Amino acid sequence: MARRPGLALAQVLLAGALLGAAPASAWAVESAGTAAAARAATDAPPPPGHEKAPDLETAFPPAARPGPVEEPPAVDPTEATTDLAEVIVRGLGLYEPPTPEEAEAARKQKFHWNAVPFVLTSPLIGLGFGVAGAGVFRFDDNVAKLSKFATNVLYTVKNQVSIPLRTSIYFGGGDWSLVGYTNWQIFPAPTWGLGGNTPNQDEVVVDKSLIRIWETAYRRVLSDLYVGAGLYWDRFYKVSDRGVEPGIVNPFTAYPYGTSGPYDNMGISVDLLWESRDNPVNATHGYYATATYRAFPRWMGSTYDWQSLYVDGRAYFSLPRPHVLALWAYGWFSFGNTPYLSLPSIGSDPDARSGRGYIEGRHVGKSLLYAEAEYRFRIWDLIGGVVGVNVHSASQNRQPGEPQNAPLYQYWYPAVTAGIRVLVNRPTRTNGLVEVGVGLDGSYGIYLNINENF
Repeated sequence: MARRPGLALAQVLLAGALLGAAPASAWAVESAGTAAAARAATDAPPPPGHEKAPDLETAFPPAARPGPVEEPPAVDPTEATTDLAEVIVRGLGLYEPPTPEEAEAARKQKFHWNAVPFVLTSPLIGLGFGVAGAGVFRFDDNVAKLSKFATNVLYTVKNQVSIPLRTSIYFGGGDWSLVGYTNWQIFPAPTWGLGGNTPNQDEVVVDKSLIRIWETAYRRVLSDLYVGAGLYWDRFYKVSDRGVEPGIVNPFTAYPYGTSGPYDNMGISVDLLWESRDNPVNATHGYYATATYRAFPRWMGSTYDWQSLYVDGRAYFSLPRPHVLALWAYGWFSFGNTPYLSLPSIGSDPDARSGRGYIEGRHVGKSLLYAEAEYRFRIWDLIGGVVGVNVHSASQNRQPGEPQNAPLYQYWYPAVTAGIRVLVNRPTRTNGLVEVGVGLDGSYGIYLNINENF
């Protein structure tokens, strides 16, 4: 069924109004585009004798995550009466209620997709723009969960290019799933060397070009517990430091592994996932926990022999409705001859949302610890707010002669955050975020994104 012109125009205006859609969260962009049609479908009176609850999960998938998730229920605890897409459509006088036939066709539609332009800002990229696309489909209406994909083309004012593709494909009623991530990027970025307390004047810009293909298979073993195994391949076909005279050692080239290219990471993973949140897009209660162990042995084709362990936990507590306290912590550890660009670094978590207040990659180490708390609250109808605090520490690089009992995490970097949340899709509770983060030593950032930070 063709989309109504007013709704399509509202999607483009919505992307411009928010000034950004995070590439990793493009599911929410697609959801915002179809919100008005689904709301009209639920509001239209059904024929006598055919009353039933609307199939919201068909039209609105949750945000992309590293593993399989439950679909959000058709519940709106924010008690908002509208969202930004509807406000735009009605404000422009473009809203037309669909006929009962159109509403029923929209409800039964098996494949949904959309593409919208976006503008994105963060301390790492400065300003970026491009086109984001997302879609959902189902192999079998009766047994399979919703499958999803999201992609975008991003170009920034710092000549950074990235084209990622994230997929979640479900089989057999959701007991089996494949979660994939591929990316091609040319992405120069700064680095300051390993550990905390790295001075600003040590900044080195590293040029890198990357092809990435990751795929993980998950199997549900309990109602909320999944186990998985994955295959990983990274091809860094160009790695070099910029603007430094040949032969001069800097904080990047002083590291012995992965500071020149080309080289490959080829490995496997073992994964555990617990997912009990009521809504992965905007949780009000529940828990999320994941543990991923990855091994990159040389016999599989890796240039370097190394391993990593990533452990992530999140908890959500409902306060007087619709306020929420959200907690997040993760530990990221690497072992062996880990290439520099694969070391744990702040802001390089799977959703790239940690350490707001500091530029992505500002602190790098063989291991990294992170914790964050957010208080999310409602201001008025579709407008909400969020305040938070986060802290992280990268492990120190041991120096010759240094006591082995010296603290591994000597330097801790806190930041405070505050922002405005605008409801862009009422059935899925998807928010657009405008946020400011402030760290130590004058470090700060402005962040525009879709979906909650965690």
